Amino acid sequence: MAVGTIFVPLAGACIGTGYIFGSLVRAIAYAPDQEEVMFNYAVLGFAFIETFVFMVFGGVGIVLVF
Repeated sequence: MAVGTIFVPLAGACIGTGYIFGSLVRAIAYAPDQEEVMFNYAVLGFAFIETFVFMVFGGVGIVLVF
């Protein structure tokens, strides 16, 4: 049970990453001239997701240790 709890943030990261880059593909299809700008925003969003996941991993780890 405790080991399964650790993988919840990982599942959230996968869903968030898929949502961001799926939206990027759709946005580039609508406005191909803005590809570079949208890609920069997508990478920034990916970085925010990964930061949040690392914080949740740390929180879950602390809860499981104590």
